Amino acid sequence: MHFHLPKPLHGWREFAGEVGIIVIGVLIALSFEQLVDTWQWDRKIAASEAAMREELLFDDGPQAYQRAAMHPCLVARLDAIRAAVENGANRRRIGDLVDSYWVDLRTFDRLALDAANASDVASHMPPDEAERFKVAYETMPLMSSTNIEEGADMARMRAFTRTGGPLTLEEKDRLLEALEALRNEEHAMSTKARVHLYMLHPIGPLDAGRVRMFMADARAHYGACVKDLPPNYPATLPH
Repeated sequence: MHFHLPKPLHGWREFAGEVGIIVIGVLIALSFEQLVDTWQWDRKIAASEAAMREELLFDDGPQAYQRAAMHPCLVARLDAIRAAVENGANRRRIGDLVDSYWVDLRTFDRLALDAANASDVASHMPPDEAERFKVAYETMPLMSSTNIEEGADMARMRAFTRTGGPLTLEEKDRLLEALEALRNEEHAMSTKARVHLYMLHPIGPLDAGRVRMFMADARAHYGACVKDLPPNYPATLPH
């Protein structure tokens, strides 16, 4: 029986050469794996940024634009309702004014940002870019919750009978309480809308068609009172 022993290496040079080939092969494999990983993350980041831009510039941004444009009209309508109540206007006149107060009840979403965070894409974005999107979304939760409160308080303001004589003191108190809640909510919405629009400047322009649609809805209720906002509005953050 013959045993074939492995041939000995012919010196350190040959040994180093074989080890070098192995090391180079490993390095090539690792580099290729890193390139594939980078390419995959780049694709995920691009898709995530596209989704966030779509949500901000097609949905949230145009809604904020509408609220900022409606601000003087809403304040004027609330003032008119209060004046009618305090000056003893008849029930029908007060009811007409109350019914004419309108705000668009919508969600202010951050689904694309939440998806980027949940999938760990946000952590792979350049820090300044990730921060740019993060601050653009900061006002969305508050605007969404405040908009829900507006819906409830509009219902409270309208909750009085439209027949009969002058409003009782109790009815006036309830109506004015709801009215002032709406005033506070409207102030919060218009302020946060300005902040949101300012933070969108680095992200890109709002979708013009969506802005026209929201502005048409606003003008259907408040007519010529609703004005287009100045270009690049707002130039500074609200204090």
